Amino acid sequence: MIASIPGLAWAQPTTTTAPVAPKAVGGERRNDALEDVDLLRLLDVEVSTATKTLETLDDAPAIMTAITAEEIQRWGYTSVGEVLEHVVGFYLIDDHILPNAGVQGMTGGLGAESGGIKVMINGRSAAFRTTSGNWLGTELIPLSAIKQIEIVRGPASALYGADAFLGVVNIITLDPEDIPFVDGTVQVGVTKDHPRGRFDLVGGMFTDRFEMMLTAAGELDDRSGLEMPTQSPAPLIAPYNAGRLDAQNLERMSGVVGARIGFRNPERGHHLRLSAYWSGLRRGGDFAQWAQLTGGTDDQGNRAGTVVSLQQRRVAVDGLFQLNRELAFAVQGMYFQGGVLPDDRIDVAGGWYYIERRMAYRGVDASVEARWMPWDRFNLILNLESVYDKEDLPSFRRVTKETGQSFGSPEREQQSAELVDLGALLSANLKVLDPWLKLTGGLRYDHHSKYGNQLTGRFGATSHLGKTVVAKLLYGSAFKAPSPYLLFAQPLVPGDVIGNERLSPQLIHTVDAELTWRPAVWASASTGVSYSLLNDKAEFVPRGINQTALNVASQKSLIWATRAELRHGDAFGGYGSFETVHSTRDSGQVGYQADLVGSSMVAYPSWIARAGAYVKLPSPSSVPLELSTQGVLVGPRRSAEASTLEAGGAFELPTYLRWNASLVARNLWIIPGHETTVAVRAKNILGTFGPDPGFSGFEYPLAPREIFFELRHRY
Repeated sequence: MIASIPGLAWAQPTTTTAPVAPKAVGGERRNDALEDVDLLRLLDVEVSTATKTLETLDDAPAIMTAITAEEIQRWGYTSVGEVLEHVVGFYLIDDHILPNAGVQGMTGGLGAESGGIKVMINGRSAAFRTTSGNWLGTELIPLSAIKQIEIVRGPASALYGADAFLGVVNIITLDPEDIPFVDGTVQVGVTKDHPRGRFDLVGGMFTDRFEMMLTAAGELDDRSGLEMPTQSPAPLIAPYNAGRLDAQNLERMSGVVGARIGFRNPERGHHLRLSAYWSGLRRGGDFAQWAQLTGGTDDQGNRAGTVVSLQQRRVAVDGLFQLNRELAFAVQGMYFQGGVLPDDRIDVAGGWYYIERRMAYRGVDASVEARWMPWDRFNLILNLESVYDKEDLPSFRRVTKETGQSFGSPEREQQSAELVDLGALLSANLKVLDPWLKLTGGLRYDHHSKYGNQLTGRFGATSHLGKTVVAKLLYGSAFKAPSPYLLFAQPLVPGDVIGNERLSPQLIHTVDAELTWRPAVWASASTGVSYSLLNDKAEFVPRGINQTALNVASQKSLIWATRAELRHGDAFGGYGSFETVHSTRDSGQVGYQADLVGSSMVAYPSWIARAGAYVKLPSPSSVPLELSTQGVLVGPRRSAEASTLEAGGAFELPTYLRWNASLVARNLWIIPGHETTVAVRAKNILGTFGPDPGFSGFEYPLAPREIFFELRHRY
């Protein structure tokens, strides 16, 4: 039976999150979020992102992690970004606007916004197209709508196109049979010493032939009070805040709403789905790149402060037509649109004006796919895809603070650029000798309107070496077209970024090897190495007083990572991981600047250790308690290029530890037949402040301590 999610899998996934109705009041009650999930199935989750074919993690030809809905609830994650912080091979630098995810020693630099990875919802890109960035907070998707998050480390352009560069994060939403009537979560607490709140809601219904899901989430938070790290060599602080180190404008607002309806023919295997999302965010910008600590009131008594306010929307249609048991066709289409909101403003330190940015995009992403599976040991996928993106070139207007009068460049505001990518994919999987050897291979050809022809590929082998050991050997290549922001950016202030229309596409080649050992259903361990060579890396680098988009020569990265896990049902469990990275780069600098910058890896930690544990506490049967805790120990990070040049030499930021904990009471049947969960959670209990490397001559403080109460109810 072909999957119910178009473009993702061949066979209907085994449900791992299906709720089970509780027994009658007074009888044995069970937790439909955790206790109904069989241990073996948790350790053997089926995934589809590695090949668009349903398979277990061990069989998937990729270095891959799957985070289930149960794990999101257990560890108390509040965003996809927080999930990635606890995944081997990832490191997030949070500038308190949009975090920048690095993978296996490679980061994107200033304004990257996690653009090195491709974030998808059910196989469809969720990128903010102007920057090619990815939103990883509450604004991305309500967590209650997620079945699991499938994370691939390494290039995947051969399957998912140009932006699947350093990795893929594919968010799989709930299966129709898992959609609750209503499932709502509310969180109330404090961030540092400011109130915070968050809600997350999903609801709907399904029948054999129809499904409907509505979902929404929102967040209101404030990180004001964080201080500019003393290691910052050259922050540009507003004169009216001279002498201050604390931020006054780090308010955060996020929101997302979504809807999905579907029709299916269970007898023939056909289905059609329509979905839509709107996402928006508003961030106080006291640590923005243009000027820092601009919040408050200026010398003339005018309101001051940078505010970054953005929105995007997507409308998609997905269809699957099962012609016979061997052959199926899938069609997908998505309209996307986004840009700045009216309250977006960039404050200039000490200026008599602020800046209104103008940028927007709209376009279409469409594909058709044929899937042929003549027998259970072999499948073949042919995909044709086209992406059309029309970009209104970035422009701005200056607005006087006294009168509100604006002036700018009308000619620039009328300019646009059209980017088109046509792609064709052929992918195959063959079980040569099941389970001893499975081979996978794929080629993708892209014709880009600006960068011409590009060919990427992936090849790999997986093998079960007996009953307990799995080996993987993989190769993948990818290309990434520089974002419209890298191509067309205009400096808003002196020292800002300048785009470069002569950029070349980035290219990467990666070889992976991994061994996994599962001596029992309750224990597993894995270790692996990955080597990557990145050519023509495109990022903003210091040139004169500005940062100009350039192709720096290359970067080489070698990572060793290992992870072990023990799990004894809901009684107790835990995991530990360690990774170390060695990476060198050619910055493209010459002379004295080249000597200062050097060739060592920047911004990314040289090592990271992670651990987590949970235990079911002794408690009355009517109030079952669970204690869980996680910690991340981050090794030293070398200063980024801009800070190195401003400081007159490279410097290291110190090792730090972030520690989280939760106390959860599940199975509270306050309303008969409907489960309630109550939790108290704390993030960054130690109040660690970092700092983390910045890319504009100053460093970022870490996110502050959060303590909050959580109430979840499921009808």
